[in-house]
Amino acid sequence: MPVYAYEAVDASGAVVNGTVSAADERAALGQVRESGLHPMGVRPAAQVVEVEAAASARRRGRRVKPADLTLFTRQLANLVRGGLPMLTTLDALLENAENARLHAVLSDVRREVSGGASLHEALAAFPREFPPLYLGLVQAGESSGELGTVLERLATFLEQDLERRSQIRAALTYPALLLVVGTLIVFGLVTFLIPRFAAMFAEFGRGLPLATRVVLGAADFLGHWWWVLALVAVLARLGHRAWLRTSAGRLAWDRWRLSWPLLGRLGWRAATARLARTLATLLRGGVNLLEALDLLDGVVDNAWLAEGVRQVRAGVREGESLGAQTRSSGRFPGLLAQMMLVGEQTGDMEQALNTVADAFDVEVTNGLRGLVALVEPVIILVMGGVVGVVIYAVLIPIFQLNQGG
Repeated sequence: MPVYAYEAVDASGAVVNGTVSAADERAALGQVRESGLHPMGVRPAAQVVEVEAAASARRRGRRVKPADLTLFTRQLANLVRGGLPMLTTLDALLENAENARLHAVLSDVRREVSGGASLHEALAAFPREFPPLYLGLVQAGESSGELGTVLERLATFLEQDLERRSQIRAALTYPALLLVVGTLIVFGLVTFLIPRFAAMFAEFGRGLPLATRVVLGAADFLGHWWWVLALVAVLARLGHRAWLRTSAGRLAWDRWRLSWPLLGRLGWRAATARLARTLATLLRGGVNLLEALDLLDGVVDNAWLAEGVRQVRAGVREGESLGAQTRSSGRFPGLLAQMMLVGEQTGDMEQALNTVADAFDVEVTNGLRGLVALVEPVIILVMGGVVGVVIYAVLIPIFQLNQGG
């Protein structure tokens, strides 16, 4: 007789899972009811095993990308605000989850929620997919009874953050493409074209111009010792990564990055804007200030700025002003501290933080546009100059041979 797996609710409201042997699904439902349980569904046990095996395989799949998490959060917010029960909401999200890893995670989340866990408790089992910021807002929304509203704000925050990251990548794509193409052209000239001309020049036995000798020497060196350069580059990269794993190394590197001309200032402004907008989102979601400052550790990806956040948090715990502590840390733009002081005076810290975040976002966007407008012609000129020197070094001996002939 076929075996069916069931999910049911007992008299106390707890979810119960088990199996029964019955002729068909209707008979299985009847047996569950007769045992004093309220059945929520039955499925052939073999099908349940297959589903769990598939979910286990998906758990080893690709990670959940920011775009997938953003879309999931927006859909979750819409369904919760629409008044659907949480289990029904999770079932709908499971059907629409295209990311294999996210589908597997949601299966486990749904199972935990059906067992009586809250949403933030179920999500907390997956820290890779749901960072502390995410969990903190979900917990605040559940505690306040405004989960739908909080999720909508969280989805908006994630969408804005994703859009800004996309803008930065789009702005840097073309210069990077120019650099790669130019490097490949020079590599092709030095590796394939110049050695042929070198063999031809050697047959004539005549002296070569200095530019030609330099280019031929560089081509010969790269042809014989490229592997040494590649090995040095790999070792340097590995050493750099090992140094960054140390707290002192990461702190020194991140502080130095902020001192770079142009890029350092833009990175400083971008990190500050993300910090301000995140803090505003947490406060508006119902998270108290100290808890919100605790959650900022996972948001700031610069160790020097993160240390500044911890200093500010320590001062606020002692009863100091948030704006005054931010200013005294010396690690954030003065506008951030000034707007925090304004927010403390007016009682609308969220609006003050969003205002400074918007201002810095505009500055970063305009700065990137200006930087790209400057970098593109520089790359073209440099690569054109290198190619021009190579071609000049190759053609000059040919012209001299023709004139000598």
